[in-house]
Amino acid sequence: MTVLEPRPRPADELSALLERFQWSVAEYRKLRLRRREAHRFVESETRFHFVASGTVEFRGVAADKPLQAGDFLLLPRGGDYEAVAHEDAVLQTGTLELDSPAPAELLARLPDFVLACSLVAKEPFIAALLEGMSTEACTDRPGSASVVSKLANVVATAAIRAWIESGCGATDLLTVAVRDADVARAVAAIHREPGQPWTVESLARLALSSRSAFAERFREVTGEPPARYVARVRMEEAKRMLQEPYASVAQVAVTLGYGSDAAFSRAFRRFAGSPPTEWRRADRVAAG
Repeated sequence: MTVLEPRPRPADELSALLERFQWSVAEYRKLRLRRREAHRFVESETRFHFVASGTVEFRGVAADKPLQAGDFLLLPRGGDYEAVAHEDAVLQTGTLELDSPAPAELLARLPDFVLACSLVAKEPFIAALLEGMSTEACTDRPGSASVVSKLANVVATAAIRAWIESGCGATDLLTVAVRDADVARAVAAIHREPGQPWTVESLARLALSSRSAFAERFREVTGEPPARYVARVRMEEAKRMLQEPYASVAQVAVTLGYGSDAAFSRAFRRFAGSPPTEWRRADRVAAG
């Protein structure tokens, strides 16, 4: 008789996911920036930034606001950008290398930046770990490099967890990658290009599966049929786009693959409870 294993609880799945990320520190610095001083970064390595004090804007990175003391920014693929201090600031920064045995597919599914706002407020122990990293990095004690890497690994993992818990779509992309690598290719494609005319057949091809087998596996892994999942991702992206000051409803509709403003508005109303224009107005009022 076949004994079925119990399906992991969500918390167990998150633990399994975070276990896949094992980091070591390749380089670490503490930068003291004067008001309006800029520091440029040009690299392809994964880099983290923690704002220990002050306010820092990262120009050239898609973070939509300056970071405040206690915020943590992870750039999985580095980039070409500047850190500009709005006031005197201290920035703890370093490059990370993944030591995990098979991290490539997970790293590829992270967005260009992972922002954990108020990380120290959510995880008070982070401040002590970062201070420990700074102290160890400035000494020549035997084993300092190993201690710094272990501390950085905890900090980076906690930041990714905080980002996932904030509801940024990471749970879909990353947890699926842990549970089913083939379905994960389809999920990543949906998130990367939500406006494409996705069908079960086209997604099944990405997953190297038959239509019926793919539909069953997709529902089992994500909890939703493919068509409903695509619609939800589009609506989540629509909300994000509508928060941009210059994006019109017509532009959002075209970008997300709707044949008309009316079709988009109907779909958005079913999802959000109000038409796009009303939702945008209410969102701006709530934001102050």
